[in-house]
Amino acid sequence: MARKSGKTTIHDIAFELRLNASTVSRALANKPVVSQKTRNLVLAKAKELNYRPNHMAAALRRGRSDILGVIVPAIDRAFFASVIRGIEEKAGEQGYHIMVCQSYDSSMRERTMVETLRRVQVDGILISVAKDGKTDTAFYRKLIDGGLPVQFFDNIPEGIEAPAVVIDDEKGAFDATTHLIKSGYRRIAHLCGPQHLHIYRDRYLGYTRALKEAGLPVEDELIVEIGSHFDTSPEIFSRLWERPNPPDAIFSASDYSAAVGLKAALKLGLRVPEDLAFMGFSNEPFTEIITPQLSSVDQQTLEMGRRSAERLMAALNNNSTPAKTEPKLVLLPKVIVRESSS
Repeated sequence: MARKSGKTTIHDIAFELRLNASTVSRALANKPVVSQKTRNLVLAKAKELNYRPNHMAAALRRGRSDILGVIVPAIDRAFFASVIRGIEEKAGEQGYHIMVCQSYDSSMRERTMVETLRRVQVDGILISVAKDGKTDTAFYRKLIDGGLPVQFFDNIPEGIEAPAVVIDDEKGAFDATTHLIKSGYRRIAHLCGPQHLHIYRDRYLGYTRALKEAGLPVEDELIVEIGSHFDTSPEIFSRLWERPNPPDAIFSASDYSAAVGLKAALKLGLRVPEDLAFMGFSNEPFTEIITPQLSSVDQQTLEMGRRSAERLMAALNNNSTPAKTEPKLVLLPKVIVRESSS
């Protein structure tokens, strides 16, 4: 029988074997109400016709797809790749698969990805929201109120009571700056991220709290905001070093910016860490292989992914909405001291 779509269905198998479609469906599901002889015939014919089950249709019948959607700004960043690994590890333990989408830090695209994942019937979604500052909080409130299980992680929307797994950015920055102070540095500059994002605001607050508790002044001239951590130019570093009283250490809210500054310092003939120390944030893989190795703050990425997946699956298996669970899980960061500040 010719199939218009080119894809074999249970109706095609039923037609070939002169059986009811319902009988074929039960045979493929290995239901005992169908004789073993009929089941064998159906399986053989399904193999012959290259039949592939329609998982979306099955998901609709069962009320679940065993698929979790994951939305990140970009999967080629080591941070998100590690979080995704942690999510997939835990999801696989309970028989779930994951479907990953990228927002490219566009809130508009992020919303489109959410709608796409809903159309393919994912059981729940894990999201690190875009950093363009245009998150539609009303959209997410409506989504959560509508019953879709959502788990945020890393960069989370503000003003929404929803479950999330985050790192204690303020503590990470405080501990990093304190390490520099205890190492003897006194004029510590800060390359800070966009302050409309809570993760960078918290890192700035940690930096300033460490200075104040050590009795050191917070000097505006030593604080430089960086628009993009992935396109930081050496001129950013030069703006600090060319001051009449330059810093003796730099704490950056990003490993990328710290690495650019470190390279620029070496090009100027500065000794690191004798003349100028560097501390980054994120503990990217490259921090261990550049020379000198870069001190950084580890964000517990694998643990973030694992705990995010655990919390979402717990909400699914308990048949409750994530909004009723613990609102926010805060993981503790860890300062990794290397050659650039030791």
